[in-house]
Amino acid sequence: MKTIGFDLWDGQLRGGPNLRTMMKPAAKPCASVKDLFVRAYGRFADACRKVDEPGVAIVAVDEVSGRAAGIVTLRARVHRPVAAIVGRHDQCDLYLAGNERLALRQLAVVVSPVTSYERGATVAYRVMDLRTGEGMRDEDNRPLRGLRAEGPSILRCGGYTLFMLELGDPTDWPARGEDAWAALPERVYFDELEHSPAGSLPQMRIPRHGVTQSVVFRTQGPRDTGMGLVGKRSDGQAAGMLTIQGPHKQVMLEVGQEALRDGVLIGRYERCDGTEATDDPSLSRVHALLIHVDDRLVVIDTASFNGTRIGDGERARLLELDKDLELRLGKGTRMSWRWFAS
Repeated sequence: MKTIGFDLWDGQLRGGPNLRTMMKPAAKPCASVKDLFVRAYGRFADACRKVDEPGVAIVAVDEVSGRAAGIVTLRARVHRPVAAIVGRHDQCDLYLAGNERLALRQLAVVVSPVTSYERGATVAYRVMDLRTGEGMRDEDNRPLRGLRAEGPSILRCGGYTLFMLELGDPTDWPARGEDAWAALPERVYFDELEHSPAGSLPQMRIPRHGVTQSVVFRTQGPRDTGMGLVGKRSDGQAAGMLTIQGPHKQVMLEVGQEALRDGVLIGRYERCDGTEATDDPSLSRVHALLIHVDDRLVVIDTASFNGTRIGDGERARLLELDKDLELRLGKGTRMSWRWFAS
Protein backbone atom coordinates (compact mmCIF):
# COMPACT_ATOMS: atom_id res chain seq x y z
CA MET A 1 0.00 0.00 0.00
CA LYS A 2 1.22 3.50 -0.74
CA THR A 3 2.63 5.49 2.14
CA ILE A 4 1.00 8.74 0.97
CA GLY A 5 -2.39 9.38 -0.56
CA PHE A 6 -3.81 12.75 -1.54
CA ASP A 7 -6.91 14.44 -2.94
CA LEU A 8 -7.12 17.94 -4.45
CA TRP A 9 -10.42 19.75 -4.14
CA ASP A 10 -11.97 23.03 -5.19
CA GLY A 11 -10.82 22.69 -8.83
CA GLN A 12 -7.10 22.44 -8.12
CA LEU A 13 -4.90 21.06 -10.92
CA ARG A 14 -1.19 20.39 -10.78
CA GLY A 15 1.15 21.86 -13.36
CA GLY A 16 0.18 25.51 -12.98
CA PRO A 17 2.68 28.35 -12.57
CA ASN A 18 4.60 28.33 -9.27
CA LEU A 19 4.40 32.07 -8.62
CA ARG A 20 6.38 33.84 -5.94
CA THR A 21 4.91 34.15 -2.46
CA MET A 22 3.07 37.45 -2.05
CA MET A 23 2.92 38.70 1.52
CA LYS A 24 -0.55 40.21 1.76
CA PRO A 25 -2.48 41.24 4.87
CA ALA A 26 -4.30 38.26 6.34
CA ALA A 27 -8.02 38.24 5.65
CA LYS A 28 -10.21 37.64 8.65
CA PRO A 29 -11.31 33.98 8.91
CA CYS A 30 -14.99 33.56 8.22
CA ALA A 31 -15.53 31.07 11.01
CA SER A 32 -14.06 29.40 14.09
CA VAL A 33 -11.91 26.29 13.78
CA LYS A 34 -14.91 24.24 14.90
CA ASP A 35 -17.12 25.70 12.17
CA LEU A 36 -14.41 25.13 9.55
CA PHE A 37 -14.03 21.50 10.66
CA VAL A 38 -17.75 20.78 10.65
CA ARG A 39 -18.30 22.50 7.30
CA ALA A 40 -15.51 20.54 5.59
CA TYR A 41 -16.13 17.22 7.33
CA GLY A 42 -18.24 15.71 4.56
CA ARG A 43 -15.39 16.18 2.08
CA PHE A 44 -12.66 14.38 4.04
CA ALA A 45 -14.41 11.85 6.31
CA ASP A 46 -14.66 9.12 3.65
CA ALA A 47 -10.95 9.40 2.83
CA CYS A 48 -10.12 8.96 6.52
CA ARG A 49 -12.46 5.97 6.92
CA LYS A 50 -10.62 4.13 4.14
CA VAL A 51 -7.35 4.07 6.12
CA ASP A 52 -7.33 1.11 8.52
CA GLU A 53 -3.70 1.40 9.66
CA PRO A 54 -1.98 3.97 11.91
CA GLY A 55 -1.24 7.31 10.34
CA VAL A 56 -2.02 11.01 10.13
CA ALA A 57 -4.36 12.95 7.85
CA ILE A 58 -3.63 16.59 6.99
CA VAL A 59 -6.82 18.37 5.99
CA ALA A 60 -6.63 21.92 4.60
CA VAL A 61 -9.59 24.31 4.76
CA ASP A 62 -9.62 27.80 3.26
CA GLU A 63 -10.15 30.19 6.17
CA VAL A 64 -12.06 32.82 4.20
CA SER A 65 -14.35 30.74 1.98
CA GLY A 66 -14.62 27.82 4.41
CA ARG A 67 -14.16 25.37 1.53
CA ALA A 68 -12.12 22.18 1.89
CA ALA A 69 -8.97 22.57 -0.22
CA GLY A 70 -7.37 19.12 -0.01
CA ILE A 71 -6.17 16.21 2.09
CA VAL A 72 -3.03 14.12 2.34
CA THR A 73 -2.95 10.90 4.37
CA LEU A 74 0.33 9.51 5.69
CA ARG A 75 0.47 5.84 6.69
CA ALA A 76 2.95 5.22 9.48
CA ARG A 77 5.53 2.49 8.93
CA VAL A 78 7.34 0.11 11.26
CA HIS A 79 11.06 0.94 11.60
CA ARG A 80 11.06 4.00 9.30
CA PRO A 81 9.61 7.51 9.33
CA VAL A 82 7.50 8.96 6.50
CA ALA A 83 7.14 12.58 5.44
CA ALA A 84 5.00 14.96 3.39
CA ILE A 85 5.44 18.56 2.21
CA VAL A 86 2.69 21.20 2.27
CA GLY A 87 2.88 24.25 0.03
CA ARG A 88 2.06 26.06 -3.17
CA HIS A 89 4.62 24.27 -5.38
CA ASP A 90 3.03 21.59 -7.54
CA GLN A 91 5.60 19.02 -6.36
CA CYS A 92 4.18 19.24 -2.81
CA ASP A 93 2.20 16.31 -1.43
CA LEU A 94 -0.53 18.66 -0.20
CA TYR A 95 -0.65 21.18 -3.04
CA LEU A 96 -2.57 24.33 -2.10
CA ALA A 97 -2.62 26.89 -4.90
CA GLY A 98 -5.47 29.11 -3.79
CA ASN A 99 -3.68 31.66 -1.61
CA GLU A 100 -0.48 33.52 -2.48
CA ARG A 101 0.31 34.05 1.20
CA LEU A 102 1.29 30.39 1.42
CA ALA A 103 4.95 29.74 0.59
CA LEU A 104 5.89 27.44 -2.28
CA ARG A 105 7.27 25.05 0.34
CA GLN A 106 5.64 25.92 3.65
CA LEU A 107 5.68 22.89 5.97
CA ALA A 108 7.28 19.51 6.43
CA VAL A 109 5.30 16.84 8.30
CA VAL A 110 7.22 13.81 9.62
CA VAL A 111 5.46 10.76 11.07
CA SER A 112 7.62 8.68 13.41
CA PRO A 113 7.88 4.89 13.06
CA VAL A 114 5.32 2.76 14.87
CA THR A 115 5.93 -0.52 16.67
CA SER A 116 2.98 -2.28 15.00
CA TYR A 117 0.14 -1.76 12.54
CA GLU A 118 -2.53 -2.66 15.08
CA ARG A 119 -5.51 -0.36 15.53
CA GLY A 120 -4.99 2.10 18.31
CA ALA A 121 -1.21 2.22 17.88
CA THR A 122 0.19 5.54 19.11
CA VAL A 123 1.27 7.80 16.27
CA ALA A 124 3.74 10.62 16.94
CA TYR A 125 4.53 13.30 14.37
CA ARG A 126 6.29 16.62 13.88
CA VAL A 127 5.31 19.68 11.85
CA MET A 128 8.08 22.14 10.89
CA ASP A 129 7.88 25.49 9.17
CA LEU A 130 10.53 25.67 6.44
CA ARG A 131 11.78 29.09 7.50
CA THR A 132 9.01 30.92 5.72
CA GLY A 133 8.35 34.60 6.21
CA GLU A 134 4.94 34.21 7.82
CA GLY A 135 5.41 30.96 9.74
CA MET A 136 2.39 29.34 11.32
CA ARG A 137 0.11 29.77 14.32
CA ASP A 138 -1.68 27.42 16.63
CA GLU A 139 -5.46 27.36 17.01
CA ASP A 140 -5.24 30.11 19.64
CA ASN A 141 -3.33 32.31 17.16
CA ARG A 142 0.02 32.02 18.94
CA PRO A 143 3.06 32.02 16.61
CA LEU A 144 5.21 28.91 16.35
CA ARG A 145 7.85 27.40 14.09
CA GLY A 146 7.27 23.77 14.87
CA LEU A 147 5.31 21.27 16.91
CA ARG A 148 5.39 17.66 17.89
CA ALA A 149 2.28 15.81 18.94
CA GLU A 150 0.57 12.57 19.74
CA GLY A 151 -3.05 13.06 18.82
CA PRO A 152 -4.91 15.70 16.81
CA SER A 153 -3.58 19.24 16.44
CA ILE A 154 -4.74 22.34 14.60
CA LEU A 155 -2.61 25.05 13.02
CA ARG A 156 -3.05 28.01 10.70
CA CYS A 157 -0.75 29.24 7.93
CA GLY A 158 -0.97 31.10 4.65
CA GLY A 159 -4.74 31.54 4.76
CA TYR A 160 -5.52 27.90 5.57
CA THR A 161 -6.47 26.01 8.71
CA LEU A 162 -4.80 22.60 8.80
CA PHE A 163 -6.33 19.78 10.84
CA MET A 164 -3.83 17.05 11.79
CA LEU A 165 -5.97 14.00 12.54
CA GLU A 166 -5.12 10.48 13.67
CA LEU A 167 -5.94 7.58 11.34
CA GLY A 168 -6.27 3.86 11.80
CA ASP A 169 -9.77 3.09 13.02
CA PRO A 170 -12.62 3.62 10.48
CA THR A 171 -15.14 3.69 13.35
CA ASP A 172 -13.64 6.99 14.57
CA TRP A 173 -15.49 8.88 11.83
CA PRO A 174 -19.22 9.30 12.59
CA ALA A 175 -21.73 10.45 10.01
CA ARG A 176 -22.12 13.99 11.38
CA GLY A 177 -19.36 16.55 11.58
CA GLU A 178 -20.67 17.88 14.89
CA ASP A 179 -20.28 14.44 16.46
CA ALA A 180 -16.76 14.08 15.05
CA TRP A 181 -15.74 17.44 16.50
CA ALA A 182 -17.20 16.54 19.90
CA ALA A 183 -15.15 13.33 19.88
CA LEU A 184 -11.83 15.12 19.26
CA PRO A 185 -9.69 15.09 22.41
CA GLU A 186 -8.81 18.39 24.03
CA ARG A 187 -5.55 19.83 22.73
CA VAL A 188 -3.16 20.68 25.56
CA TYR A 189 -0.17 22.80 24.52
CA PHE A 190 3.25 22.86 26.15
CA ASP A 191 6.24 24.99 25.30
CA GLU A 192 9.68 23.61 24.44
CA LEU A 193 11.02 26.95 23.22
CA GLU A 194 13.57 28.84 25.30
CA HIS A 195 12.55 32.16 23.76
CA SER A 196 9.01 31.73 22.51
CA PRO A 197 7.47 34.74 20.74
CA ALA A 198 4.43 34.29 22.97
CA GLY A 199 6.35 33.40 26.12
CA SER A 200 6.45 30.13 28.01
CA LEU A 201 3.44 28.38 29.45
CA PRO A 202 4.39 27.54 33.04
CA GLN A 203 0.78 27.40 34.14
CA MET A 204 0.09 24.33 32.01
CA ARG A 205 0.09 20.98 33.82
CA ILE A 206 1.04 17.65 32.31
CA PRO A 207 -2.18 15.65 31.87
CA ARG A 208 -2.79 12.78 34.25
CA HIS A 209 -2.28 9.25 33.00
CA GLY A 210 -5.39 7.86 31.36
CA VAL A 211 -6.98 11.23 30.62
CA THR A 212 -8.02 11.56 26.97
CA GLN A 213 -6.09 14.57 25.74
CA SER A 214 -3.98 15.41 22.74
CA VAL A 215 -0.56 16.60 23.91
CA VAL A 216 1.07 19.17 21.60
CA PHE A 217 4.55 20.59 22.17
CA ARG A 218 5.47 23.89 20.55
CA THR A 219 9.03 23.42 19.29
CA GLN A 220 11.80 25.01 17.28
CA GLY A 221 11.94 24.48 13.52
CA PRO A 222 14.94 24.57 11.18
CA ARG A 223 17.37 27.16 12.49
CA ASP A 224 17.91 30.53 10.86
CA THR A 225 21.36 30.48 9.22
CA GLY A 226 21.96 34.00 10.47
CA MET A 227 21.85 32.75 14.06
CA GLY A 228 25.19 31.02 13.49
CA LEU A 229 24.00 27.70 14.91
CA VAL A 230 24.91 25.60 11.89
CA GLY A 231 28.54 25.05 11.00
CA LYS A 232 29.79 26.12 14.44
CA ARG A 233 30.00 24.55 17.86
CA SER A 234 27.76 27.25 19.31
CA ASP A 235 25.26 24.77 20.73
CA GLY A 236 27.91 22.97 22.75
CA GLN A 237 28.78 19.92 20.67
CA ALA A 238 29.20 19.16 16.99
CA ALA A 239 27.45 15.97 15.90
CA GLY A 240 29.17 15.52 12.57
CA MET A 241 30.27 16.96 9.25
CA LEU A 242 27.95 17.69 6.34
CA THR A 243 29.68 17.89 2.95
CA ILE A 244 27.93 19.55 0.01
CA GLN A 245 29.71 19.26 -3.33
CA GLY A 246 28.42 21.41 -6.15
CA PRO A 247 29.63 21.34 -9.76
CA HIS A 248 32.49 23.74 -8.97
CA LYS A 249 32.39 24.41 -5.22
CA GLN A 250 32.42 22.43 -2.00
CA VAL A 251 31.44 23.37 1.53
CA MET A 252 31.92 21.37 4.74
CA LEU A 253 29.66 22.27 7.67
CA GLU A 254 30.05 21.16 11.26
CA VAL A 255 26.50 20.65 12.49
CA GLY A 256 25.62 20.82 16.17
CA GLN A 257 23.38 18.37 18.00
CA GLU A 258 20.58 20.88 18.53
CA ALA A 259 20.68 22.15 14.95
CA LEU A 260 20.53 18.56 13.69
CA ARG A 261 17.52 17.89 15.90
CA ASP A 262 15.72 21.00 14.63
CA GLY A 263 16.67 20.55 10.98
CA VAL A 264 19.17 21.90 8.43
CA LEU A 265 17.78 23.30 5.18
CA ILE A 266 19.70 22.80 1.92
CA GLY A 267 19.00 24.90 -1.18
CA ARG A 268 19.81 28.03 -3.17
CA TYR A 269 17.85 30.47 -1.01
CA GLU A 270 19.71 32.56 1.56
CA ARG A 271 17.54 31.04 4.27
CA CYS A 272 19.22 27.69 3.56
CA ASP A 273 22.61 26.42 4.78
CA GLY A 274 25.67 25.75 2.68
CA THR A 275 24.63 28.18 -0.03
CA GLU A 276 28.32 28.72 -0.82
CA ALA A 277 28.31 25.39 -2.66
CA THR A 278 24.96 25.77 -4.39
CA ASP A 279 26.30 26.74 -7.81
CA ASP A 280 24.01 24.14 -9.37
CA PRO A 281 21.01 25.67 -11.18
CA SER A 282 19.18 22.33 -10.99
CA LEU A 283 19.07 22.64 -7.19
CA SER A 284 15.75 24.03 -5.95
CA ARG A 285 15.60 27.19 -3.87
CA VAL A 286 14.56 25.06 -0.88
CA HIS A 287 15.63 21.55 -1.87
CA ALA A 288 15.99 19.29 1.19
CA LEU A 289 15.83 19.08 4.96
CA LEU A 290 18.45 17.16 6.95
CA ILE A 291 17.09 16.14 10.36
CA HIS A 292 17.53 13.61 13.15
CA VAL A 293 14.28 11.63 13.66
CA ASP A 294 13.97 8.82 16.21
CA ASP A 295 17.69 7.91 16.14
CA ARG A 296 17.77 8.09 12.34
CA LEU A 297 19.46 10.74 10.26
CA VAL A 298 17.16 11.40 7.31
CA VAL A 299 17.05 13.71 4.32
CA ILE A 300 13.58 14.92 3.31
CA ASP A 301 13.17 16.23 -0.21
CA THR A 302 11.15 19.44 0.21
CA ALA A 303 9.21 19.18 -3.08
CA SER A 304 12.25 19.94 -5.25
CA PHE A 305 11.82 20.10 -9.01
CA ASN A 306 14.70 17.73 -9.90
CA GLY A 307 14.49 15.43 -6.91
CA THR A 308 16.74 13.77 -4.35
CA ARG A 309 18.00 10.24 -4.90
CA ILE A 310 20.69 7.68 -4.22
CA GLY A 311 22.98 7.59 -7.24
CA ASP A 312 20.88 7.07 -10.35
CA GLY A 313 17.94 5.63 -8.43
CA GLU A 314 14.37 6.89 -8.26
CA ARG A 315 13.65 10.22 -6.60
CA ALA A 316 12.38 9.85 -3.05
CA ARG A 317 10.61 12.01 -0.49
CA LEU A 318 12.63 10.62 2.45
CA LEU A 319 16.00 8.86 2.53
CA GLU A 320 18.04 7.66 5.49
CA LEU A 321 21.57 9.04 5.34
CA ASP A 322 24.11 6.43 6.40
CA LYS A 323 27.77 7.19 7.03
CA ASP A 324 28.93 5.68 3.72
CA LEU A 325 26.04 6.94 1.60
CA GLU A 326 26.19 9.81 -0.89
CA LEU A 327 22.99 11.45 -2.08
CA ARG A 328 22.42 13.31 -5.34
CA LEU A 329 20.43 16.54 -5.15
CA GLY A 330 19.22 17.86 -8.47
CA LYS A 331 21.54 17.06 -11.35
CA GLY A 332 24.94 18.20 -10.15
CA THR A 333 25.09 18.37 -6.33
CA ARG A 334 26.29 15.61 -4.00
CA MET A 335 25.74 15.44 -0.25
CA SER A 336 27.28 13.15 2.40
CA TRP A 337 27.53 12.94 6.17
CA ARG A 338 30.22 11.85 8.64
CA TRP A 339 29.51 11.38 12.33
CA PHE A 340 32.12 12.59 14.79
CA ALA A 341 33.33 10.05 17.33
CA SER A 342 31.51 10.47 20.63
